[in-house]
Amino acid sequence: MGGRASILLVMGFAFVLGYVSMNLNKFATEAVGNMTGYFENSASHNLALAGANAGLAKFYQDTTWHSAITQSFNTNSMRGSFTAQVVNLTANKAMLRSISSYPSSAWGDLHDTVEVYFNRTSQNSFSLFAWMTNFEGNVFWIDQDTVWGRVHSNGALHVNGKPVFMQKATTVKQFDPKPGTGTNKAIFKEGYETGVATIGFPTDLSEIVSASTSGGKKYPGEIWVTLSPGTSADGDGKAYVRSTKTGPIIDSVSLSDPTFNGVILGEQNVNIQGTLDGALTVSSLKSVWIQDDVLYESNPLAGSSNDILGLVANQNVTVADNVPNKTNCVVQGAIFARSGSFLAENYNTRGLCGTLQLLGSIVQDTRGAVGTFSGSTLNSGFSKRYRFDPRLQDPAFRPPYFPGYGVKTYAITNWWESYRVPRPS
Repeated sequence: MGGRASILLVMGFAFVLGYVSMNLNKFATEAVGNMTGYFENSASHNLALAGANAGLAKFYQDTTWHSAITQSFNTNSMRGSFTAQVVNLTANKAMLRSISSYPSSAWGDLHDTVEVYFNRTSQNSFSLFAWMTNFEGNVFWIDQDTVWGRVHSNGALHVNGKPVFMQKATTVKQFDPKPGTGTNKAIFKEGYETGVATIGFPTDLSEIVSASTSGGKKYPGEIWVTLSPGTSADGDGKAYVRSTKTGPIIDSVSLSDPTFNGVILGEQNVNIQGTLDGALTVSSLKSVWIQDDVLYESNPLAGSSNDILGLVANQNVTVADNVPNKTNCVVQGAIFARSGSFLAENYNTRGLCGTLQLLGSIVQDTRGAVGTFSGSTLNSGFSKRYRFDPRLQDPAFRPPYFPGYGVKTYAITNWWESYRVPRPS
């Protein structure tokens, strides 16, 4: 029995070892296949990534490029090809698609795809700037001038003294004189840059015109707008519209009306004064005239506020030369003068008028004057105290339909990749 038991034991071990050996050989074969499959799938995916990066480099050199770029490889270390191409999805959206082709030993040709989606931010609000001009003219930044917020000019910025720029200041041309030389002792808290790209003004106010006829208010003649804060509730202000300064009210606009989109447009001059409770853009196809203080019911510098006003003119935004504006003037709102200036009427002959205080932003084609000076002495008009409304730093916060500007670069909004994990056969 001992001999038979030994023979059976040896045969049992031989069978087990044979079975284990057979499975080890099978696993080894499958491991080689899986490794090969993983390598080939990774190579196909990396080819698609390479195509995406090559396409991105080409596209960012020239955003008008929309033809296909194809590259093939046939070496010991790299095989296959990729094709990358940009296609327009909408007027402001595009997609770069890169497709690879890799010859697999086990699965035929493999194809992976990488898609990169772009959004052209065409409506950055001009209210993002505390101060912006196309032309500075011969007006200088001087001692005691302080600007909170971004400053930009499509021309040159002239400096004579020690103004303070709290955020970055940029120009398409240069500073006159160069910072740190001559009379330019300006302090740049967040630096400056010259030779930047031009930020183009719109050629018209068509977006506001369209909004005024689709949920807004449009008036054919000159109008006088008086803002009223309504009750203590938030956002229930009104705008009373007259055709003359002291004439009867021809329209009463409730800013809390859900059918009102926040735009009031006059085809002729528009005159404004009062206190705002809500969100509103008052615009003119000619000029906007500030007849008295224009205020928010809730001052954003004193606490939370959702009151926001835009004063938009195809020509000028002007502080009128009248009795209420003889002793200071306070304006809270974002100002945009498309082809003109923000200025004070008769700034050089109106006598001393105190301080023009502005909380908001000023964007104008040509820098306007609000007073005359001898050194730091005010001779006529207003001294300036301009403060940027910090809420306007948020790109999503702006007066209704406030003008925006296009940019020529595309921002990547999404990146999508296909990737196949090989399964053992």
